[in-house]
Amino acid sequence: LIILRSLTKFFSLPGLRMGYAIAHPNILRRWQQWRDPWSVNSLAIAMGAACILDISFQEQVWNWLPKTRSRFYQQLKEISYLDPIPGIANFLLVKSEISVSQLQHQLLEKYKILIRDCLSFPELGDHYFRVAVLSQGQNERLVHALREIQTHV
Repeated sequence: LIILRSLTKFFSLPGLRMGYAIAHPNILRRWQQWRDPWSVNSLAIAMGAACILDISFQEQVWNWLPKTRSRFYQQLKEISYLDPIPGIANFLLVKSEISVSQLQHQLLEKYKILIRDCLSFPELGDHYFRVAVLSQGQNERLVHALREIQTHV
């Protein structure tokens, strides 16, 4: 059994690229031979340690996230050209009947909203995008924009 955890998503630290693995020591010793030759810098270590010790923040997220994600999922599901995929992360993967490149362009141009396309995942291509679960107001702003675009599709 190997448990992998990313601090990047949970703590909204995309530039940090920090995480950890929990496994039997023999497995971790083998991984040590395969890992990148550079170690995590001291700033990232300090930030990672501070994040892991912030139990209050973690509890707030676990109390807030499921309800907000569920509401956001339902709102996206109501948009005819979208098919969000249920998940437990703090983001949702969404399939779109229209080109995500076109959708991305319209959202950015008309609403100043940027969604993450999934073009870097060959299996997904131009009909999937990923959106973070944010505050209710921010989520509703995106849903409103997606509904407005729907009327022009």
